[in-house]
Amino acid sequence: MEDREFERLLKITRLKLTEKEKETARKDIEEIIGYFDRIDKIKTTEKPAYQPTEIPTRLRKDEIVPFPDADALKKQSKLHDGYILGPKL
Repeated sequence: MEDREFERLLKITRLKLTEKEKETARKDIEEIIGYFDRIDKIKTTEKPAYQPTEIPTRLRKDEIVPFPDADALKKQSKLHDGYILGPKL
């Protein structure tokens, strides 16, 4: 990693490091970049993996449940065409 790139990276991330911290960070970043370079060199010609067994969805069935005290709620709320209006967000 060039000095210019490293200094720009520190500026973008707003990191203020001591000289010792800069050396450590630079080594770590170069090591990480090295790992990505190794991954990029892997040849992948096989088909992508897939899920061999079906995973069922675990969604509940929607059920209409009446509100226990709808009349009291209607008295305390603003209504529009029979619907209760909530606060504006």
